[in-house]
Amino acid sequence: MATSILRTTVMQKAIVAVTGLVMVLFLIGHLSGNLLVYAGPEAINAYAAGLRDVAALLWTARIILLVSLILHVYYTIRLRRLSQEARPFGYQQQRWEASTFAGRTMLLSGLLIFSYVAFHLAHFTWGKIYPQYYAATYFLDGRGPVHDVYSMVVRSFQVWWIALLYIVAVTFVALHLVHATQSALQTLGIYHRRYTEPIRKASIVLAVLLWIGYVSIPVAAMAHLLEPLS
Repeated sequence: MATSILRTTVMQKAIVAVTGLVMVLFLIGHLSGNLLVYAGPEAINAYAAGLRDVAALLWTARIILLVSLILHVYYTIRLRRLSQEARPFGYQQQRWEASTFAGRTMLLSGLLIFSYVAFHLAHFTWGKIYPQYYAATYFLDGRGPVHDVYSMVVRSFQVWWIALLYIVAVTFVALHLVHATQSALQTLGIYHRRYTEPIRKASIVLAVLLWIGYVSIPVAAMAHLLEPLS
């Protein structure tokens, strides 16, 4: 019974919508933590150490996020294939005016983001990229030595190709969000002519604000507005 329900297009679209919104919430929360880099090493290192203190909660959130990402990518690809099978010959003339660039590149941007997430985890979570930066420690007041997230982030983003990859990935995330947020809300039933334009504008504003917030960090590091401790 459960398997047959999951095979329905409606349920698959709902899964894509819900998992997409989970990741939007993560992006907002993650950015709020990342921006602590501007408050200095004490602030962001205390924040990172605090997350390690609630390891069970942190890993629960990570598992939910990872499952959401996998389900989102899987069912997005599945829905695209079902759509292509329903129209195997396509249209003789594409009507691009009815769509947007963000909408037409949803699958591509999603796959590129998925690929970058693997690199990002290997870099900042597992310390496999530039492990010497990952090994740095910081003496936190009242606690002692902790992982120096501040210096790791700043040093990493002062490497031009890491900063560039990050900026490109965040740009694809922003493009993805412009269409994805609107589509998710529509799938979940939040759809009315009165709300269409406000939702569209809010989606664009959210994507732009997230893009500025995330991109500002590597830009500040490359411009040496942020410097590692040693």
